[in-house]
Amino acid sequence: MRRVPGERIELERNPHYRDAANVAIERVVHLAITDLATELNLYRAGNLDPTSEVPNTQLESLRREHPTELHLAPYLSTYAYEVNLARLPDAGARTALALAVDRERLTRQVTGAGERPAFGWVPDGIPGYPPARFEWQDLPYPQAATRARELWKTATAAGKAPKKITLCTDASANHHRTAVALADLWRTALGVETEIVELEWNVYLDTRHNPGDCDLARLGWSADFVDPEAFANVFVSGSPQNTLGYHSAAYDGLLAKSRTETDGAKRMALLARAEQQLLSDVPVIPVFFRASKRLVKPYVEGYQANPLGHVASRNLRLNSR
Repeated sequence: MRRVPGERIELERNPHYRDAANVAIERVVHLAITDLATELNLYRAGNLDPTSEVPNTQLESLRREHPTELHLAPYLSTYAYEVNLARLPDAGARTALALAVDRERLTRQVTGAGERPAFGWVPDGIPGYPPARFEWQDLPYPQAATRARELWKTATAAGKAPKKITLCTDASANHHRTAVALADLWRTALGVETEIVELEWNVYLDTRHNPGDCDLARLGWSADFVDPEAFANVFVSGSPQNTLGYHSAAYDGLLAKSRTETDGAKRMALLARAEQQLLSDVPVIPVFFRASKRLVKPYVEGYQANPLGHVASRNLRLNSR
């Protein structure tokens, strides 16, 4: 293995792997590419075999140009904004921000790759899990926006809502597009302006632990195993991912009980109650459940979308180019 920080990781087939005889690719190079347009250009030039993602703005043209190479599929991943509770301590103000997000419009007009509106933290599709959802999820958006305005007005009158919101995100064309759409929704529904601060990846990671003036920070979370615990653990007290001040004895208690419950259905019910507590407290504003969107060259065989969004090179082989 060879690693060049910020540039590439080069891997070679391990002859001692238990199924090495069925691993067809001898060498894999992973390139560190932060700009989606650059990644797409490298793919078009033949310098990448699959992409990790594609720009949302290019989806329609890619559907026309590469209909058999573009692979879109839902997976267990949530796109959200975590709330800096030191700067937005009022639950009413946080609820107003969540209500004012027109998720149907965002997933239809802004993302457009099969993302699903997220009215909860844990995505659909986990066997045996009855996911919790915001109690207002069935409100038509005009009614949700009206309720959001009322809550924001109340919080403003009490001095608990800011005059301007600072939203911090890692720099990406897709993240920028989503953030601009949210800023427009909040301006229209609540009358509040949003400053979008785009950060280099390492600076963004540090900002999640030291948010400073950030009222909201982008939070994308993908499961590494098919279970609601993969999402629930993010917000438990003491978790290294729980960085913006959320602590709930009720939430922690329900998770603790779920971890000792031997009955599967009862365990799932406890986890759903914990998720409902999380949504009631609104330390996070889910926006949509993500979809993987990759280009894969036709000579790459064995690619299959899966609930975890992983691409295992051991399952791939290269046909003649």
